[in-house]
Amino acid sequence: MKKNLKSILLILTFTAGAFYAGWQGPTLLSAWQTQPEAREIEPVFYPLERFVISVPGDKQQHYVLLELALKTRSADAQLQLQRADPLVRNTLMKMFAAKKVQELNQPGNLELLQNEAQVLLSQVLKDNQFAVQLDDVLFTRLVIQ
Repeated sequence: MKKNLKSILLILTFTAGAFYAGWQGPTLLSAWQTQPEAREIEPVFYPLERFVISVPGDKQQHYVLLELALKTRSADAQLQLQRADPLVRNTLMKMFAAKKVQELNQPGNLELLQNEAQVLLSQVLKDNQFAVQLDDVLFTRLVIQ
């Protein structure tokens, strides 16, 4: 009788363990198979060398001294942006040359110009197969004479 009781108890324990493992199996296995959480890539800023752009005015030509930094989270952005530097500078020169000095001197216009530059540069980089996603364009210095 004791032998049968031990056998029945052993079978019940095994069955309960198998039931629990079957019920909790996906949870237990997923805990072992989860990959480490991906860290969010921190933004990196790439400053461009300053440059001067001529801007038309009502009576005379004006000049804009521009310094800016490009903010991105792209993996190999430094190499890509170094290769794209002439394209980036040319795009910005065209953008500013199409503006009148009165447009640039309006209060609160800095953020609008930065947004316009970001959209324009993102599109130009994409069109030229540069794998850089620009998060922001930050003007670090803008002097209008």
